[in-house]
Amino acid sequence: MDRTTQTLLVDVAIGCVAGLVAAKVYGLVQEALYRPMPRHVKRREERVRPGPSSQVAAGKIAEALGYSLDDQKRELAGCAVHYGLGIAWGPIYGLLRRQGGMQPLGAGVVTGATLSLIVDEGLAPALGFSAPNSDYPALSHVRGFLNHLAYGLAVALTAEALYRVTDMAPERPRPHRGASDVDDDFLSKRAGLLHWAWHVSDHPRGRGFFRGRPLQGAPECVTVPYKQATVA
Repeated sequence: MDRTTQTLLVDVAIGCVAGLVAAKVYGLVQEALYRPMPRHVKRREERVRPGPSSQVAAGKIAEALGYSLDDQKRELAGCAVHYGLGIAWGPIYGLLRRQGGMQPLGAGVVTGATLSLIVDEGLAPALGFSAPNSDYPALSHVRGFLNHLAYGLAVALTAEALYRVTDMAPERPRPHRGASDVDDDFLSKRAGLLHWAWHVSDHPRGRGFFRGRPLQGAPECVTVPYKQATVA
C-alpha cells in the first residue's frame, strides 16, 4: 500500500470516528439550546414541522423500500439516520485539512457550516424531511446553524486528537518560493558578506587580511588565505 492510499484511509477512518463523536455532541448541544427558546418559537416549530427530520427521513426511506415502521422502529431508524449522517460527513474535515491546507479551527467551522447549509437548510426541506424554511422562526435557523457549528468543532477536536495519536497529522503547506524570493536571499547574503569583509579589513588587527599577509603593526594578526575564510 502506497503512502497516498494509506493517508486517504487514515483520513476517512479518523473522519468517521470524529463524525460519530460529533453527532453525539450535536444532540447534547441541540437540547441545551432548545431549552431557553421563547415559548412562541417552540409552539410555532411544533405546529409546522412534520416531526424530527431524521425520523421523517427514515420513514420515507422505509416506505420507498416497501417497509412500514411503527413508532419504536421509526425512532431507532431515525437514530441510525442521525448518526449515519454524522459519520458520513466527518471525512470532509480531513479533506479540508490535508487537501485544502486549512487549519483545524477553519476546517471545523466549514465542516459544520456546510452540513447546516447543504443538508439542514437545503436537502431536508427539498425532500420533505422538514417544513419549508420560511415556515420556521428566524431563531430556529440560528439555533440550527449553531448546532452544526458545534458539530464541526467537535469533529475538529476529535480528529486532531486522533491525528496526534496516529502521528498522521496533515503537514502545514510550505509557501512557494519564487524567483524574486531567491534573488532577495542572494542579495541579502551578498550584502552581509560585503559588510563582514569591510568590517574585517577596516579593523586595526585585520588590515592586510585579504592580501594574505599581515601589515606591520599587527604582529598577532593570523594570516588566512581568502578561499579559506569562513563567514559565520
